[in-house]
Amino acid sequence: MQAIHYSITKNDLFDLFARLAEKSRVFVPYSYDGKFHFGEFDPSKESAVELGGVRQSQPFKSFLNPVREKVMGNEKNVTRPVIVAGVKACDLSSLILQDHVFLKGDCEDPFYAFHRNNTLIISCDCTYAKETCFCVAMGGKPYPEKDFDLNLSSQDGFFVVEVGSDKGRAIVDSYKTFFKYYKNRDISGRDNIREKVSLQIKDFIKKRETPDTAAISGNVKKNYDNLPLWQDAASTCVECGACNLACPTCHCFLLFDDGPRNKSIRGKVWDACLYKTFAKVAGNHNPRKHLYERMRNRFDKKFAFFPEVLHYFACTGCGRCIEACPGNIDIREVLKGIVTGKWKKPPHD
Repeated sequence: MQAIHYSITKNDLFDLFARLAEKSRVFVPYSYDGKFHFGEFDPSKESAVELGGVRQSQPFKSFLNPVREKVMGNEKNVTRPVIVAGVKACDLSSLILQDHVFLKGDCEDPFYAFHRNNTLIISCDCTYAKETCFCVAMGGKPYPEKDFDLNLSSQDGFFVVEVGSDKGRAIVDSYKTFFKYYKNRDISGRDNIREKVSLQIKDFIKKRETPDTAAISGNVKKNYDNLPLWQDAASTCVECGACNLACPTCHCFLLFDDGPRNKSIRGKVWDACLYKTFAKVAGNHNPRKHLYERMRNRFDKKFAFFPEVLHYFACTGCGRCIEACPGNIDIREVLKGIVTGKWKKPPHD
């Protein structure tokens, strides 16, 4: 079935956001110093809103699985519906894993389920790529094809709109004056931008010799006992967990109790497999007490475990971990080492 497209001007889109904000919390990407960050929509800051560009610095998962959340206490969490605009394809592609972990296991996480059902996603095409982008190597594309409610493709002065769900359709039907029917209109402008960005990413991949999923498949297990590879890959790691926290597919969390016993609040916070105490169990035993073991576990889970159980490589190629790492660890270089079985330490940028 051919997708139905609409168009909306930038001014009308901002007017729509303002109206939606009367009943929902609307988040949009703001541009600061060449980087993009989500923030609540503010009409006075419309000039800083960027609905093209590249992915935001923080992963979209933070809306569905907050960094810190109360899960038991004296008060109930109350929140308005959430609308997030500007979500990129590399974040959308992580939803298959997040949903698998929190919705489709032995027990559904009621907090994730609530946020998932309470959040409307307005995604956007990337209009250019960064050198750290390699989504195409991971089987992705720099534009959404599914898992959105509405998608915006930036054009000169307007956006091409694609409806992806019943929730998205309800927005279009409720605000018909903003959306113009795009039947039989030429969408080659949108497709040309998509192709241009895809070629840009492919060029980055070629220059870096970044392996794709076919090349990576099976090689983590093959090199599992190649200790020099993992020791060298972890040699500059400072165990900060930035790669885990910035990653759209990482999902580990820690439960904690806070406050006096009669007023205790149980909370949930993000955890990181590179933390020294992550795998520590009763009796002070730690099955991954060495840093290289924790580094190996991270790659084993992303590039061996999930491909086996979910037929999904748990890396979207967003490149956030590359930018976040203070130890200059580049996931693309580690993957090259995994494929070749040899570690060639890259020059420090």
